[in-house]
This record gives sequence, C-alpha cells and structure tokens, in this order.
Amino acid sequence: MLGMMRDSWWWPWWVSTLIDVGVVILALILLRRTSRRYLRGVAVLIALVGVVAAVMAPIVMTDKPNHMAPAPMMP
Repeated sequence: MLGMMRDSWWWPWWVSTLIDVGVVILALILLRRTSRRYLRGVAVLIALVGVVAAVMAPIVMTDKPNHMAPAPMMP
C-alpha cells in the first residue's frame, strides 16, 4: 500500500512552499527565543535550508507529474 501511495502521491509546488515557509517561521521563533549558541546555529541552518527549498519548489516541481497523465487509449 505504501508503495502505491508513493507512486501516486503529488501536490502542487505552492503546497511545498507553504510547508517550507512554516518551517522557516518555526526556526526563526526558535532563534529569537533561545540563547544557546548551538540551538541558534541549528535554527539559522534550518531557516536557510527552508528558504532555499521554498524558492526552489516552483523551479523544480512540474505542474503535474508524467506518471499521473492519463494513458492513451488503444484503438
């Protein structure tokens, strides 16, 4: 069942961007609330990765994956 979900699971790029923006917001909240140097560094790293992922999502994600296109009917 999980293999079937993996093959047909898809969402538009903006959903991925929203998830990434949420991760960035949580990382920035952690950055503001903590004073530990290690946690601040991790929060900055996660925020940077989230920003890059949010920017790259519309570039690398297509409108619809090829395996979800309807199969041509045989004559």
